[in-house]
Amino acid sequence: MKAWKELGRYGGIGIELVLTILLLGWAGNYLDRRYLGAHGWGLAVGFLLGVLVAVRNLVRTARRMQRDIERAEAQDPEAGRWTVDESWLHKDPPADVTRDSVPEQTPQGDKRETRDEGSSRR
Repeated sequence: MKAWKELGRYGGIGIELVLTILLLGWAGNYLDRRYLGAHGWGLAVGFLLGVLVAVRNLVRTARRMQRDIERAEAQDPEAGRWTVDESWLHKDPPADVTRDSVPEQTPQGDKRETRDEGSSRR
């Protein structure tokens, strides 16, 4: 249940970022067309203000997320530790059998021609 709560709290960060920029850009464009003569300065100021507010909200949310993570780790220190499932690890081969000690098997009728990269046929 806690994971869903955190998803709801932090899942809308991207939407919040985009909407903040768009809304303040739209407001600047509206003010520009209505009062400033449609030169584009209102849109530019609204867009830049939107970016600043969106980044500020993003930083505040990241700090809040970090505090929540630290609080959760303080309550249960073992929960944040990484563990390795030993059944997924590769087992070491026995010491007497290595990859280099097994000769490659080639078919008897296979007579492939090998060439050096420096030589060429024409």
